[in-house]
Amino acid sequence: MKKTLRFALLVLLVVLTAVPCAFAAVPYGTYVYDIEGFPIDSPHAYVPDRQIDSIKMDLVVPLNDPTDMVVDKNGYVFIADASNNRIVILDPNYRAVGIIKNFFNDYNIYDNLFTPSGVFVKDNEIYVADTDNSRVVVFKLDDSLPVAERYKSDNIGFEKIIQAPQSDVFPEGSIYKPVAIAVDMAGRVYVVSSTTNYGVIAMNADGTFIGFLGAQKTSPTAWQIFWRMFQTKEQRAGSVKLVPTEYNNITIDSSGFIYVTTDSIDEDKQISSLTSKTAEYAPVKKLNPSGNDVMLRTGFFAPGGEVFGAQMSMAGSKDATTGASQVTDAAVGPSGMWTLVDGKRQRFYTYDEQGNLLFAFGDKGAQIGNTQNVSSLTYKGTDIIVLDKSTDSITVFKRTQYGDMLTAALQNQIDRNYSESERYWTEILQRNLNFDQSYIGIGDSLYRAGKYEEAQNYYKYAYDTEGYSTAYKQIRKQWMEDNILWVPVVLIVFFGLLSVWFKYCRKFNVAGQVTKEKRTWWEQVVYAFHIIFHPFDGFWDMKHEKRGGLKGAITVLVFTILGFIYYALGQSFIFDPYQFGISFISEILSIIVPLILWIVANWCLTTLFDGEGSMKDITVATCYALLPIPMMLIPATLLTNVLSLDEAGIVSLVATIGYVWAFFLIFLGTMVVHDYSLSKNIIITVSTIVGMAFIMFVGVLFSGLVTKLFSFVYNIYTELALRI
Repeated sequence: MKKTLRFALLVLLVVLTAVPCAFAAVPYGTYVYDIEGFPIDSPHAYVPDRQIDSIKMDLVVPLNDPTDMVVDKNGYVFIADASNNRIVILDPNYRAVGIIKNFFNDYNIYDNLFTPSGVFVKDNEIYVADTDNSRVVVFKLDDSLPVAERYKSDNIGFEKIIQAPQSDVFPEGSIYKPVAIAVDMAGRVYVVSSTTNYGVIAMNADGTFIGFLGAQKTSPTAWQIFWRMFQTKEQRAGSVKLVPTEYNNITIDSSGFIYVTTDSIDEDKQISSLTSKTAEYAPVKKLNPSGNDVMLRTGFFAPGGEVFGAQMSMAGSKDATTGASQVTDAAVGPSGMWTLVDGKRQRFYTYDEQGNLLFAFGDKGAQIGNTQNVSSLTYKGTDIIVLDKSTDSITVFKRTQYGDMLTAALQNQIDRNYSESERYWTEILQRNLNFDQSYIGIGDSLYRAGKYEEAQNYYKYAYDTEGYSTAYKQIRKQWMEDNILWVPVVLIVFFGLLSVWFKYCRKFNVAGQVTKEKRTWWEQVVYAFHIIFHPFDGFWDMKHEKRGGLKGAITVLVFTILGFIYYALGQSFIFDPYQFGISFISEILSIIVPLILWIVANWCLTTLFDGEGSMKDITVATCYALLPIPMMLIPATLLTNVLSLDEAGIVSLVATIGYVWAFFLIFLGTMVVHDYSLSKNIIITVSTIVGMAFIMFVGVLFSGLVTKLFSFVYNIYTELALRI
């Protein structure tokens, strides 16, 4: 019995110590981003399995500067071994079975590859980007042979050479250097040339030029363009390019969509494109055959690697790399998944077909699982294999159970098997509560089951305004069907009360046209509704007949502040998904500070240029002119609670009307109060805006000087206190 207990205890200790060792074997952290761009730990979707060098590949001549890698439908791996001027073929077990190096060309002349940098396999054809020979060479596998035989060197035949395309659109003296290649189902060839910055070169199967696809937008600023006019030729050579940047890699999916990458975009613009989810300076694009970018960017951030350029302090990460990602390659995987490579951090980011980040993993280093200079990445079944040109080796990453569940959930969504997809998303959520895509997946399943309110809750957890809005439209539709008679009643009552109010204001203001020494507070408030519809008469009577006053102006100002606060707090989730709350002081200052700057700047200028209005007149007129803003912001806020995301333009239109209306009232009020002509008032208005900026500059400068003076005095006091 004692021996049995000792043995059981020993087994238990071995098991308990083996578990943490298994996790410690993964030399990197896996993570996703939250809504604010901070990394959140995630279970490992891929873990390192093994590293395969030239010895394990049974290569007599080791790999030297391998640049590209592709896997065909039979699981055979093709490597572009650039410095050895050859294509290496590995079987599914990563053993070398064939070499493509020398061949007899179309003229039956002995020929050879020269620094091949790209390789692509379509059916039984092998396309090689023969870089330093400035051509594409096509080889053919013999389908009549058994699979194990057709990949041997002697059984691979030369088919044709696709020379450099001839077209007038190429600049004179341009050099053609193909470095990456892809071929679609129709046989069209897409080539990335390292010296071509007009986009991807598209050719027919016979090599005839079709056109350029997806040219990148230039990234210099207006100042750089202006300064370039005064630079010497040498200075221009080292400055920012004023031509589109070139791509560095290409791949294609089964539907014919082309994924292209670039690492030559300005870092600030690249990070900005990720946060704004625009395609202009995106480091990776998905092009259709017409060259239009069709990539979906529905995630928190657009696909492109690191979001803010800061190093993510994840488990196992030791590097302190900063700046935007250098995207060097992309690979298409199963179930709509695709992965890009950050060459700067040696990290891999995997997204779904909607552009949501599923997981990020990898790091720079010498341990198995870390890499040093990845030149290519591709999928091989459920594995991800990466080619490291620094170690001349392949690293194989195995998919974990968590990765299997992710793939199954995505595939069931594609197959429209939503109930099964929901089951997988729920299991994923049990392992990773911070994975927002799970909430969206469950919400999609509930939506299709007709459980719209439950779906809304899950969409809300993931800040998915589009899904939430779609579910809301169904709820609204059901409510409208059940309460259709109440809609016209509510509208009639609302517009009826509004009409009654404006009739009352008109009648009240007509009765108040008599001359009075003093106006009551209510008279001053109601008079604001006469000014906004009759600005010329209104501002004239306000100044000369004393129909407006400071109490009414302050009331309008308070109403405007309340309108801003309500607009910030009262919007629905669809229009304000983050709902982090507001600072009441900031909201108040956002009205008060511009108002004071306008009044002071306008008074200073009009005093010098024959303005007839006093500072009080300017203050009262400006405050009255603000009334349309809350009049429009409050209805706009109410509309956010009844409109969907597709109808957001209505909310923006209503709010914009308020701002434009108020601007014109301020402009006309200034003209009437100071008795200016239209042209003079335009000059004064523009000058006032410039004066506001100048006052702000002086204020910031003065506050900085005061702060430094206070710090100087305080340091002297501290020094004296310590010495005494």
